[in-house]
Amino acid sequence: MAVYKSKGIVLRSIRYGEADRILDLYTRDAGLVSAIAKGIRRTRSRFGARLEPLSCVDFIAYHGRTLDTVTQAEVLRSFHGVRENLARFEAAAGIVGNIRALSGGDEADPRVFNLLYNGLDALEERDSGFGSIEASFGLKLSVLAGYAPQLDDCLSCEVSLDEAAEPLYFASNLGGVLCQECRTATGDAFPMPPGTLERLRTLIENPIRKSLPERNGLGEGVLRVVRAHVLAHAPGNALPGARITGSRRLA
Repeated sequence: MAVYKSKGIVLRSIRYGEADRILDLYTRDAGLVSAIAKGIRRTRSRFGARLEPLSCVDFIAYHGRTLDTVTQAEVLRSFHGVRENLARFEAAAGIVGNIRALSGGDEADPRVFNLLYNGLDALEERDSGFGSIEASFGLKLSVLAGYAPQLDDCLSCEVSLDEAAEPLYFASNLGGVLCQECRTATGDAFPMPPGTLERLRTLIENPIRKSLPERNGLGEGVLRVVRAHVLAHAPGNALPGARITGSRRLA
């Protein structure tokens, strides 16, 4: 049995058997890892509350045929404030869904790990504007995964979108924006509220911690674009939703 040590963020925790839990962790060194923590639900478990969903941990595990087995864990950051606030937690669920949709393989990418950590950190430090953090995360992850949306020119006629009249249309299956004249190029294109294009560009360019709350009612429109884009590019068009189970208290 090959034993290894890594740093990971717990994405999901599912009850298994009488006292165990199966965990999904996004790790710095191996990407997405599924592991079992035996006896974790027992009162005298050596793990205690060290493997709560969204916690960032240092852990030791050994490889198994289907699941690795976690033998030790130390909490580096609990992100307690994200778990205990419903609005933060819902945005975190969206972030986890994006990870599972676009980074579900076992290839390590420290940039994705750092983005995930910074996204949770931004959620915990912010008092509002959680949707903008989720949207920023989805866009940045799309870029890292090789699915950057086309936000400069119309996908069909290649006219500069800065010169095109609004409303512009987002075509998730094509991975970008169409002008009014080309919107019939796909039946899946939907109109974007004025200002959405510039907001998307800003979210990609700026650090996730600077994802300021949306203004002028743009929040839902921006999130719709990002969620549609991630969904369209998830392998097999899998729904990028997420179940984050385990103990959770809401403020």
